[in-house]
Amino acid sequence: MKKIVTVIVAGLMLCMMLSVSCEAATTKATTKAKKTESEYTAKELRYMTSIIYCEARGESYAGQKAVGIVVMNRVRSNKYPDEIKDVIYQRGQFSPVSNGHMKRALKLYDAQNKKGSFDDAMTSCMKAAKETLSGSTTVKVNGKEKQMKKYLFFSRHIANAKYQLGAHQFK
Repeated sequence: MKKIVTVIVAGLMLCMMLSVSCEAATTKATTKAKKTESEYTAKELRYMTSIIYCEARGESYAGQKAVGIVVMNRVRSNKYPDEIKDVIYQRGQFSPVSNGHMKRALKLYDAQNKKGSFDDAMTSCMKAAKETLSGSTTVKVNGKEKQMKKYLFFSRHIANAKYQLGAHQFK
């Protein structure tokens, strides 16, 4: 709650300095703050599951969850869009969007959802998506919890990586 109040006050001060509508500034600040809550929509679950499926279906469960955490870290960051779909589709950020894999994963998700049954890979990715959408920012590796809330990037090869999990490097 203290974080929300601080963000709103900062937004109000900024809009007063710039003489812009305070409603717009506080709406943006409140939206970012609310992303830490554990509520999510079916649409958000669909997109999160699908991007995890594209990026990490062959990884361990911890690796799948870490990818979801990076997406949510971006949603919470002021440097990225406010919505999961917008983060995923931000130009140049996720290769499955540009190479067509995301579109295929969404179709597969929809087909399995319509059937009422998900295969093992999609089920694992959905479990990781649900945990990250509910606010989890840690992964369990070798019996130890690893805090992932500071990571905004992952790739198979990333300059100045701070952490390696499976085939992905994070920073």
